[in-house]
Amino acid sequence: MSGDITAPGSGGDPLRVSLTACQPLAVGVTSEVGYVTESHPYVPGSVLRGALAAAWIAEYGPPDRCEPADAARFRLLFDSGVRYGPLLPAGSNRVPMSAYRCKYPRDRACRGFVDDRAFGPEPAETCPSCDGPLVPGKGALELPPGLRLTRTTRTSIDGTTGTAKDQELYARGALPVGTRLEGSIWPGAQPLPGWAVDWLTADRAVRVGGRRTVGGHAGYTAAAASTADPVVDTDRLVLRLTSPAVFVDAAGRPAPEPLPEVDLAGTGVTVTRRWVRTGTWSGWHAASHLPKPADLCAEAGSTYLLTGAPAALAAFGRRAVRYGLGLRRDEGFGVAEVCTEAWQPTVPGEEHQDKPADPAEWVDKLQLRDYELRWLLGVMRDVQGVCPEDQPVPRAVVGELLQQPTGAKLSGRQKDSISAALATELTVRQLRDVITVVEHRRADYYVREGQR
Repeated sequence: MSGDITAPGSGGDPLRVSLTACQPLAVGVTSEVGYVTESHPYVPGSVLRGALAAAWIAEYGPPDRCEPADAARFRLLFDSGVRYGPLLPAGSNRVPMSAYRCKYPRDRACRGFVDDRAFGPEPAETCPSCDGPLVPGKGALELPPGLRLTRTTRTSIDGTTGTAKDQELYARGALPVGTRLEGSIWPGAQPLPGWAVDWLTADRAVRVGGRRTVGGHAGYTAAAASTADPVVDTDRLVLRLTSPAVFVDAAGRPAPEPLPEVDLAGTGVTVTRRWVRTGTWSGWHAASHLPKPADLCAEAGSTYLLTGAPAALAAFGRRAVRYGLGLRRDEGFGVAEVCTEAWQPTVPGEEHQDKPADPAEWVDKLQLRDYELRWLLGVMRDVQGVCPEDQPVPRAVVGELLQQPTGAKLSGRQKDSISAALATELTVRQLRDVITVVEHRRADYYVREGQR
């Protein structure tokens, strides 16, 4: 590769990255027990870094066996402070821990209410619409309408008979074909040399995630994108993590927030309040074929309210956005953003017009007999076991269910109602309420039959 490794840097701006899935992207969640391996609904920064490193190695060879100049370039790109942020689906929205919402939303007003306690002067105690309890966000990524994770089920093949093995069924989640993901790459302390910018902004095909023999192919594009520094004119600053962050104290012990003796040393900034969820994060080191160490970290969506002089807050905000926070920043950890307004859903209060507001009323209107209720109960339990939480059921699955003998005998109105509820209205988690209602309706049916 041409270009002087010691040439002064010219690429000081971050790069805006776009990734388009040409095959399903299985970005698996590690350490799962069971036949299902779920996928992250986004591409972590460590996965993007690994995919680009693999592309470099395919082009120039492993760093321990290529030309010394190319090995130095490899280390500059992947081991010298260049940060690879997470790639999120276009139009997605992560729910921060500081956002409190109605726990049991009943209508549009309930769904549209959000109390972001990082900004509100007085926290709300209950939902103003239904007077129900509030629940904090958990950092979940709300996907845009029409996008949901797919799940492919496979079986092991017996090598002697060439047939499926008994009791060996495996399922894996993935981001579907056509998903477009967006994120950023930040240069290190020094601007990137021209050759590095040229290589990182070149369009190319990359392999992302697991099961790359049957998936993981994606199109990569990137371009330089200037960003404005955060404007701070008060003594308060809200900082929110967009990726997990590994914080430690002076002794190296895990911490849930940036501490004065480490990340905040000499900044004149203090963490006044925090809304945090902690978790462990591991990974897989493809070069050594070994798992990465699991670190205790603050999850994405964790929010911190900082106080200090406006100039100190502005300087700290610029540093946090540009260079990240905590440890393992080269691997995509510690990506943060400065928030200037309270969080809101992408489409506040969105709901379907024909969504069953009351599960009991919806079940009653179906007018099902006992054996049909029993069938519906089994169908919903099956759906709950194989489909991802907080996502509607794929229409293909609904179609297969309605082709079962009992489902095929239902009236057109009954089929349409069940299909609409499963495929477009109810998430798998909301099915639990409907299952409870169906169980009660079956019990009532037996009572009525016994009194005749």
